[in-house]
Order: sequence, then C-alpha cells, then structure tokens
Amino acid sequence: LAQPCPAQPCLAQLALPGCVSFNLDTESPTLYSGPRGSYFGYSVDFYSPDHRTVNVLVGAPKANTSQPGIVEGGAVYYCKWPAGGTTCTEIPFDKSSNRKIKITQEPVEFKSNQWFGATVRSYNEKVVACAPLYHWRALKVTQEKDPVGTCYVAVQNFSTYAEYSPCRSDNADPEGQGVCQAGFSLDFTQVSGSKFSWILSVFTAGVVEILDGYDFRALIRKVKGERQTGVAPAEYDDSFLGESLLDFWPGFFSVLITRFTIALFILHRLDDVLVGAPLFMDRESDGKLKEVGQVYLFLQEEAFQFQDPQKLLGTDVFGRYGSAIASLADLNHDGYNDIAIGVPFAGDDGRGKVLIYNGQSTGLNPKPSQVLEEQWSSQAIPSGFGFTLRGASDIDRNDYPDLIVGAFGASKVVVYRARPVVTVHAQLQLNPSIINPENKSCILPESESLVSCFTVEVCATISGHAIPYIVVLNVDLHLDKLKKKGVVERILFLYYHQPQHSFQLVVGKSQHSRCKEFVVYLTDEKEFRDKLTPIGVNLNYSLDESRPLEGLAVKPILNYYTALLSLQAHILLDCGDDNLCIPMLKLSASPDRQQLIIGDEIPLTLIINAKNEGEGAYEAELYVTIPPESDYIGVIRNNEALSKLSCAYKVDNSTQMVVCDLGNPMVAGTNLSVGLRFSVQRLEKADASIRFDLQIKSLTSNLLCSSCRVSHPEQIVLPMTNWESKDKPKKEEDVGPLVQHVYELHNSGPSTISDAVMEVGWPSRYREEYLLYILQIQTDGPLYCWINATINPLQLEVGTTLLYPSTISHLITRREVRLPQPLKRDPTKILNCSNIECTKIYCRVGQLEKRQSAVLKVRSRLWIQTFLKRRNDHYSLHSLVSFAVKEMPYNIQQEELSSAHTAIRTAVIWATPDASLSIPLWVIILAVLVGLLVLAILILVMWKFGFFDRARPPQDDMTDREQLNPEKATEA
Repeated sequence: LAQPCPAQPCLAQLALPGCVSFNLDTESPTLYSGPRGSYFGYSVDFYSPDHRTVNVLVGAPKANTSQPGIVEGGAVYYCKWPAGGTTCTEIPFDKSSNRKIKITQEPVEFKSNQWFGATVRSYNEKVVACAPLYHWRALKVTQEKDPVGTCYVAVQNFSTYAEYSPCRSDNADPEGQGVCQAGFSLDFTQVSGSKFSWILSVFTAGVVEILDGYDFRALIRKVKGERQTGVAPAEYDDSFLGESLLDFWPGFFSVLITRFTIALFILHRLDDVLVGAPLFMDRESDGKLKEVGQVYLFLQEEAFQFQDPQKLLGTDVFGRYGSAIASLADLNHDGYNDIAIGVPFAGDDGRGKVLIYNGQSTGLNPKPSQVLEEQWSSQAIPSGFGFTLRGASDIDRNDYPDLIVGAFGASKVVVYRARPVVTVHAQLQLNPSIINPENKSCILPESESLVSCFTVEVCATISGHAIPYIVVLNVDLHLDKLKKKGVVERILFLYYHQPQHSFQLVVGKSQHSRCKEFVVYLTDEKEFRDKLTPIGVNLNYSLDESRPLEGLAVKPILNYYTALLSLQAHILLDCGDDNLCIPMLKLSASPDRQQLIIGDEIPLTLIINAKNEGEGAYEAELYVTIPPESDYIGVIRNNEALSKLSCAYKVDNSTQMVVCDLGNPMVAGTNLSVGLRFSVQRLEKADASIRFDLQIKSLTSNLLCSSCRVSHPEQIVLPMTNWESKDKPKKEEDVGPLVQHVYELHNSGPSTISDAVMEVGWPSRYREEYLLYILQIQTDGPLYCWINATINPLQLEVGTTLLYPSTISHLITRREVRLPQPLKRDPTKILNCSNIECTKIYCRVGQLEKRQSAVLKVRSRLWIQTFLKRRNDHYSLHSLVSFAVKEMPYNIQQEELSSAHTAIRTAVIWATPDASLSIPLWVIILAVLVGLLVLAILILVMWKFGFFDRARPPQDDMTDREQLNPEKATEA
C-alpha cells in the first residue's frame, strides 16, 4: 500500500482479499490517497470532458492549500485514470486570500475552514465545487459573519473559473442572507444548469450566465436568469425543537437529526425514489431500540403515485446504513438498474462497507449481491468507507458502469470497475438414462471385456453484453458423487477409468452450442450392491482466468446463478414399467422338533422359507436373532431341497445374529428355503421357551409409503365439464385443473442431520408439449431449493389459490415405513423422467433435528390441451423424488448414510359412460311425457284434417243399382 504524500494525493493499485463478490472487481481496484486529515474523499465524481476519457474528481474539504493566510480552506483534486503512476493534482479554483475593505483592511470574507470541496459535481467539461461554510461579513458596524456559502464553476478543462455565491448580499438583516450555506448540495439539471440548495431554498442558475460578465472584484452581483424558491411561512420554523413528534409510519421512530438521502432511478419505466434514514432505530424482541438505519424504496406506478415503500433494514448497530445511496445503472446488464448503499461505520472496528443490491421486476432484491469492505486503514478513527458513493459512469469504457467509494476518515478513494458478466447456457444429457446391465455394448480398452455403457454429453453456449468473443470454460464432470468416498464406484469413464474428469470447453460468442461427449460404463455388478440409488452425474464449470488480458481490461465473471448441473441415471431394475420396485416379501419358519431336552446335544434345525410375490427386492437379507441359550453352527448344505445361501455370523451390541443374502435382487416369484443349525446347550436357566426372531430386510421395502397421499388430486378425469380450450391462455385457469405435490423429508431420529440433498424430477414436457405446468414452489423448514428451468415461462396470471398446508402428499423418513399393498396393473401409459423431459428441482437441506421436517410444495396446472390430442389414452404422471444424507454433526460418522427415492403419481383418465347411469331417471320420464304430448298433438291435427274419416261410395253407383231392379222401382 502506498503511503500518503505530504502535500499531494497519491494512488496505488490495490489487491484486496476475497469477499462476497459478484461483478465489481475487488482484486485490482484503483486506490487514490490524499493528505492525511484532509478528508480526501468526502465528495467524489466522475469527470468526462469528452467521450474518450473519464477521470475522477475528489473533494478534500479540510486540505491546506497555497492560499495565503488560509487554514484548511479545502481543495478539489483531479485524478487521472488510468493512474499510470502519476499523482492527483489540485484544481486551482481559488488562489487568493480573504478579500478586505480597502480603507480599514478588515476582511469581508473568511475562507479558513470553509470546507471547500465538500460538494463536487461535474457535467461533461463543466465542474462545480462548493464551500458551504464560507463566511461573509456584510458592511455593518458589528463584526458579525454569516455562513452564506459559495461555489466555483470551472469550464474548458479548468482554464476558466467563476464564483457564484447566491446568498451573499449587502443586507445585514437575517432576511438578507442568514445561515444560508449555499452549496450544501448541488446537481446539474437536464438543461445543463446547476442548482444549489440550502435548508428551505433552492437557487438555480445557468453555467453560461454565471461565467458571462464575471468579475473577481464584484463581490455582490445578480446573475441573469437566477431563480429561487420562496421562503417558507412562519409555521415551518424550528419552534418544535424539544417537543415530541408522532410517528408517521408504523414502526418508524423519528429522529430529528436523521439524514435522508434521496436518489432517483429507473427500475421500471417511471422514476423511482430511494430515501435513506441512517439513524433509524429498530425495536428488538426484548423491547430495546437499536440504531441500524433503513432505506425506503418508493416505486412509481403512475405519475406522482407511489406504492407503499419497500424497506431495507440495516444490520450494523451505529453503522449509519443509508448515509449514501448511489445509482449504478444496470451493473450486470440483466435489464434492471442496481444501487449501492453505504454503511460508513459498519463493523466492529467501524471501517465501513458498501452493499450492492440488484434490481428486479418488483423493486430490489432484499439480499445484497456483493459486499465491499474497507481493507487497508490502520488508523484508530473510523475511515468512513462508503460515506460517499458515485456510480453509473463507465471509466474504463467496457460498457459496464463503475463505482467510486470515498473513505474520508482515511483520506482515500477507491474506484471499483465492473466485470463483464458471462451467462453460460449449459446442457447435460445422458443417453440412455436407464442402464440395462444385460446390454453390454462397449469394450474396455485394456481387458477387451464387454460392459454396459451410456454417453454423457456436455453442451454450452454463452451470452452476455460486451463479453470476449472466445470464452474458455473449465469443466468438471463427477460421476456418482453422492456415494461416499471409499465405496466402490458404480460407473467410470471408459477411457480414463476414473469417476471424475476435468477438461476445457472453448465456446465462441457467436457460435452455436459447443458440445463434448464421453462414454461411461457400468462396473461389474459383483463389485457393488447398491442398484437402487440413482447414479448422479454432476457438472461444474467456471471461467478459465489464466488467459492474459489485453491492456487494462478486467476479467469477465460467470453469472452467479448458473454454475452447476446435475442429472441422474438409473440401473434397470426388475420392477416393471415404472422402474420402481414394490416387493411383497413373506417369511415363515419351523423347527425340526417342538421340544428340547436339557442335556441333549443334538443340534436344532430351523427351516426358513422366504418368498417374494411382488416385484424385485434389492439387497434382500434374512436376519435371524440368536437367543442367549443357543449358538450358530452353520447352513445345511447336504439337502437338495434346501438352498445353499451365503450366511454370516455377526455380533451387534452383544446381540448375536445370522445374516443371509437372499439375492440382489430377490427377483419376483423367488421361493427360497434354507436350513440353519443351532446348538442349544444352556437351558438350565432358560424359560419355558426360547425365541428366535426372524426378519427380511430389503432396501426396496423401505422406500415407499402406502399411508400417504400421493397427489392432490390423485387423479383427473377427462373431459372436464364447463371448461373451454383457449389458444392463448392468459390466466392459470385457462390451462387446466390444479395439481399440487407436497414432499416432506422427516427425521425420525434419534440423530441429527446436518446436511442432505433432495432432488425432484418433475414431469414437465412430452414431445415439446406441456404436462404439469409449474406455477409456484414453496418451502418450509431448513430447505433451500433451486430449479433448472423458468417458473411460469408464459407469465400466466396466477390466482390466489394457496398450497394446501395440511396435505402432505408423500413422506420420506430415515426409518422404516410400512410395506405397501401390491399395485394393480392396467394399460395406463406411465410418463416419468425415463421417457419424457423432466424439470429438475434441487434442494439443499440444512440442519434437521430429531422429529423435524423439511417440506417442499409444488403448485402446477395440468395442461389439458396435450391430453385432448390423445383422447381415450390413460396416463400416469410420475414425479420422482430422492434424498441422500450427506453429513451428520458428529465426529464419528455413520458408515452408511440414509438415502431413498420414490415417486408421486397423478393419474389422467378418460371417463367411460355407464349405460345404466348415463341418463338420469327424471330425464327419461320427462322424455316419455313429452313424447306422449307430441303424439296427442299430432293425432289432434290429423283428426282436424279428416285423416280418420270413413270413406263412402259415390252416388252414381246407387243409380245403376236401381236400373237393375225395375219392378221395385215401379212399385215405389
């Protein structure tokens, strides 16, 4: 670290220790140092006289200058960037001493301790610096002086200067000038003027007008176009001092001397306001107040209409959180502006720090992405690091904004440059994801033996603003990383015979995906027993920083949320289509005799029968607990009807037992009988009977829970009534019915878990179409989760429906659970991570005490359109969940840490109408009555039209008949 120069500031390139970091470069910041005790760094700003260069301006309000007779008048320094070994130089705003009355030689102004440089601002090649404690004596009898304040303007690369003191006047009354302190704060407006503020008044004047007609001899002058706010009415005076004030925000304890810092940003399309309250006091749980500071963010919804403030609470007592707030523009180029908040007296030693907050759609991320800490001050007084901040300017021209931090107590200024952010879009693919041990298609290079294998493909593309054209990634691939060290590896790289491989991947900015493929093989099944635990393939990558940089460029940095990928492969099991085993184990035993005679030396034989009437049982073992009166002899091997199992004698905590291997797996339909011989000789003090305890243990039987609900709802029946398909859904209800899964990881004890991982494979897409569309993920307990995909990518309007708090869809415990009933097979198509695209949810479980739980809740919608295209096909959607305990908080670690996996099923079925129940009875009766009514009306209409009239013969026929009978006719 360079020592401060006696008269001029000096600078150095500083290498700081690592700290919480994102994209502000903390390894090689630029450090400027000023005269000790000068408050160098009390004010800072960027100075950009043209579009090619950006330098630094630093105010030192207590610096001694060459002005004759002036003590600590203050100065402003010009610091070049890049440093190049040169020192900062003082800008000669004012070289003169106090001006005096010619006749009496009495001074009319007082520049000692005027704090010149307490405020510094620049705009292009214009620079304004102020001395708010500059005193002026009006021409009056008494020798009173007033702190009216004054400012100086410099233009044309510090070749032309002019003074501007709007409060200086010849009016000796308080109304004339008072305690004005002009220049206490200043800024440039958008019309390129400058404004100077003091308590209740604001003066504005154009820089051109200030320079025009300036005369050093004219102490009092009126600048053309100068404007001033009006004086506040009398009711706004300070007569309230000493009186109590009401809180105007709930929980806000007003402090009269609280310094508020206001900053304007564009986090949305409208300007938003940030207000700092560094003396804010927060009440602790015990009722005591602590001064921690607070910052308020007011988001502007419409013009001059603000939301309720987002509150950021400080954590360091007396740290003065919010003393300075600076806009950083879009520091990481994610589309949202970012800010820096100074905490100048934070820490046990009061050295101070600066917190960087990233913007987001809802305001600010409440968790800082980076913490800058003061690392070099050795003085006893606080350095005030973070008291002054200035950002949103690009000093090194890499299209990323940089930050200046002042530490006036240490008389130092630090320039932090932003590093280009590289976003890596990495993909990890396993083909196939289910390994068939019987399918041996690869040849080991050395032994030329056939092995089962699959490929691991790593692909990556890069994106980012102003990043290098070529990026080199250091990639690490870990196979089966969840298995503890010392255990036989289940998979290895074919050509390296190692479970880990590191390589470099060169990716171009304008290139398509760059890929690399590796062949991985399954070791001999005889070398390992665990076939159930998923085989994890983990991908870690980082930027290669060994390549030399051009000029003063800073190293790019990897986007902090994209550095790890993980996939799982599964060994093909004897477990049906879903690759999940549900065995049905049965056990029976009988001795070769029912009575034992004391003193008899004939061994006792137990005939044990073990059956599996379900699916494969992996790592199945028979446990026989031996009573104290007996000793184990061995397995009967001369009987062809009995199986010759491999059994071993073990002692666990003075308990004798025999453990026999039943197979890995104990396949479906297995029926084994084994004979075990025991000597029974210590019967003198025995009870009336002796007891042998027998049990079959299988890792498969401990994985599933039958008493827990698997999904809410468990099945969805299509078609749905009162639901209409929409081509462009806007609300979540437009997609389909609500489907929720809840996973609970419960520690039954007795030990504590300090670290565990849980992974969920969520059925998200099938042939590029959505299945279960994720809307929300919620956690409860010591559980931190992240997802490898975007939640609600279509930005559907999410309703207020909450996750069911009392519905625990599935329970995974560290202890044994009850054996499920066998599932009934049906023609339902099973969709799980082996045949569809799954979204991965990764969770890290913190310390989990005995009888504590960690809960993950996933809220989604069934995408009905996908299933409407496949009518009358039944589906079962499986979300696969697994967990593995990584560490326990004890010096003596358990040899075999718990792990398990299972699936949650959501059935999608199509309704089949029942003939007897398809039409309600009242509908049938109503239809019959309506039919009879229609028939009656029809008959009536036909009758009206004579449809039912009888047909009569014509009259001509009667005449013909009379002619045939003339006699009858004459008589008549």
